[in-house]
Amino acid sequence: MFELFLATMIDALFAAVAGLGFAYASSPPAKTLAFSALIAAISHASRFLILQVQILNITVATLIASFLAGILGMFFAKRLKVPAEIIAFPALLPMVPGIYAYKSILALFSFIKSDDASEKMNLLIIFFDNALTTAGVAIAMGVGVSITLLLFYEQSLMITRGARCDIKTRKEVR
Repeated sequence: MFELFLATMIDALFAAVAGLGFAYASSPPAKTLAFSALIAAISHASRFLILQVQILNITVATLIASFLAGILGMFFAKRLKVPAEIIAFPALLPMVPGIYAYKSILALFSFIKSDDASEKMNLLIIFFDNALTTAGVAIAMGVGVSITLLLFYEQSLMITRGARCDIKTRKEVR
């Protein structure tokens, strides 16, 4: 039990660093950076826990985690008076299924180079397994966060109405 907790905390830490990096690269208001990192840590750790407990597969776990990221993004966006997308989208990027995409491309190149029919069949199965997982996780990420934005559409439009900003400096004016 302690090992699972420790592994989850390590996963959350790395996800927070990645979320912070992705958020910083898109030049949002500085006050949102820490919240993007926090949402990345919470949502990625929740996906990690779901996968470790082996309740659901990676696609459904990602859907739940991205929905959670959207909910948290909406919650923090309301307090910070910024669009939820600014906070939630960088938090999703640590969940991108890079290893599955890499394995599918590797299997495809090995398939092209191989001459053995049985090996080609095995590589084709590996390719489609990883490619479909990649596509499923990517779609789950988009759908999960979009559901939140659609459910709270009116709220998302009203979040930034109370804040005025200077267009040139992109800073809030009171």
